[in-house]
Amino acid sequence: MRDRIQVHIPVILALVLGVVCAFCLMIYASPMEDVSLDLSLVPQEDAMVRDPADFDSKGWTVYTREGETVTELTPDGLGAYTGLELGQTFYYSRVLSEELDSPTLQLGAVEYTFSVWLDDVLIYTDCPGLDNRIGYLRLPMNEWYRESILISLPMDYQGKTLTIAQSFPEWTETSFVKAWPTSVLLYCGYAYESGLISETFQTAVIAAAAFLIVLLLLVSFVRNRDWSVLCLALVAFCAMASQIVGTSFFPRYFGSSENDPASILPLISALGLLVFLTLRGGKHRKLLWGAVGLYGLSVIGYGVFITALHTIPADHFAATLCVEYLPWWLAFAGITAILVLGAVYWRKENWFYRVFTPMALACIVASWLSVILPEKRIVWQQILVSLGSGQIQYVYYRTIPAVTAAALITAIAEFVRTELNRRAEQQLMKQSRELALESYDNLRRQHEEVMMLRHDMLRHFRTLHDMGGDEKRTEYLAGLIGQNQKIRPIVESGNKMLDIILNGRLGAAVDAGIRVEIPHITAPSELPLSDPDLCAMVMNIVDNAITAASETDAPYILLKIHEKDGYLAIVCENSFDPQETEAKKETVPKHGLGLKIIRNIVEKYRGAIIAENNGNCFSVKIVIPLA
Repeated sequence: MRDRIQVHIPVILALVLGVVCAFCLMIYASPMEDVSLDLSLVPQEDAMVRDPADFDSKGWTVYTREGETVTELTPDGLGAYTGLELGQTFYYSRVLSEELDSPTLQLGAVEYTFSVWLDDVLIYTDCPGLDNRIGYLRLPMNEWYRESILISLPMDYQGKTLTIAQSFPEWTETSFVKAWPTSVLLYCGYAYESGLISETFQTAVIAAAAFLIVLLLLVSFVRNRDWSVLCLALVAFCAMASQIVGTSFFPRYFGSSENDPASILPLISALGLLVFLTLRGGKHRKLLWGAVGLYGLSVIGYGVFITALHTIPADHFAATLCVEYLPWWLAFAGITAILVLGAVYWRKENWFYRVFTPMALACIVASWLSVILPEKRIVWQQILVSLGSGQIQYVYYRTIPAVTAAALITAIAEFVRTELNRRAEQQLMKQSRELALESYDNLRRQHEEVMMLRHDMLRHFRTLHDMGGDEKRTEYLAGLIGQNQKIRPIVESGNKMLDIILNGRLGAAVDAGIRVEIPHITAPSELPLSDPDLCAMVMNIVDNAITAASETDAPYILLKIHEKDGYLAIVCENSFDPQETEAKKETVPKHGLGLKIIRNIVEKYRGAIIAENNGNCFSVKIVIPLA
């Protein structure tokens, strides 16, 4: 008992230290207490129609100004404003009454240019060569996307008026001219730094975890050659890449681009998920390959679109709809089809779908309840707005992650289950080999004892015969000696171990009423197989044949062993009842283990094995090189 306690002490200490270190590290996963303010006019949630009269302007006044002429713009309820002309610079102003330490202003730049004033004093501009007075400025658009703009405000900013001038394009793809004020965030300086640290830490943890999953899945693929696992590794890799690309500081390292190749990562991830789930399906998966192939073509088209044909004229809206929106619809339709088939056929499919289907449905329900319960009306409005514009992304992004999580959890559970079964099977195979050796030892001892008794009996018979006496007694003893000398074993192959095993096992089969046919058996006295392997292989071959034959109405076993062209050939055929075998698969845990032991031994010695089921006959054919 004391030894056990001593063994467990290091484990307990390691767990305690691990928990403490994890707790300390998780402190950095959350930023400091929220001391930042979102002053953006764009709604924080996904775009949805609101009553302009109820729209919260957050103290901003949005207007155009030409010289001294000021014209206020009209909000549309979505964060956009109307009432200006193409190419016209517009302004938005508010008084900064909030009190923050080390104030920092962040503007979402994208392709716009800006000038910023504090009480009419210019504190930032993208175009220093222009007339940077309020009302006399005409800002151009950039020809590329860029990262956010950070502006440090003076310590005496409180109570002053912040005015931002933003450029407006000279073209539009719609018939409505609308200005969208950029996002505006006011940070406490150290809170902003804390946010970057938190974002970096969260990104590193999630990306590292995803990378570890990728490595584990690749190792599993190399070991098992399961292509579905490789597809799941692609899903994990896309999750890792999306996490890295989605950080706010990614453009600082890799630059910004008008194209957005990272937007294809979720589609590639969905493709990997679809292929994975299709490969894991049973006989009904053939119904899904057409949809998966069509979705793959749409992903390729989308990839070409975002890298080369990202700009489509306004009159090609239908083409834009097909290229940009169709992949998301196809991915969602494919996942839905898999869940429907899984719900209908999950009892008839494999273990994976019996676990995955209910788990995926439960994850989807939980995901939507977490969104619907807080704000029912807003969620339904967002769904209607999204579907009304031909998009499925809002529904997609709240459904597919749940399915992906369920698939990953089920795959891990299946891997653990398979590994546990493999270990249990190895233990059973080890026990079976030990039992085979023990059985061989018993047969060998019995054989030696019988041979000794036979030898002693013959000697006694000869002694009594040589003593003479009554003529009838002498004649009777002579007959006994002759009969005993004529007794031959069932098998005489030339290999002592084979003879002992086969004579013992086949003799019992004959006694049990099984017809045994042995046309030819010869084998070298020395075989390349070790004694344990030879014993395990031959005993499992014969025992499997006896077990299967004994369950039939006309039991028989046909056995042939011979040497040819440097190979040992073994052919064993027996009567067979398919229905009985199928029943045993469900009720007998060890059923089929003997054939696996035989296969492992044959493969170990670079041999070949063919196991065939021909109706009411089962045969095993083995070839093992002798050199």
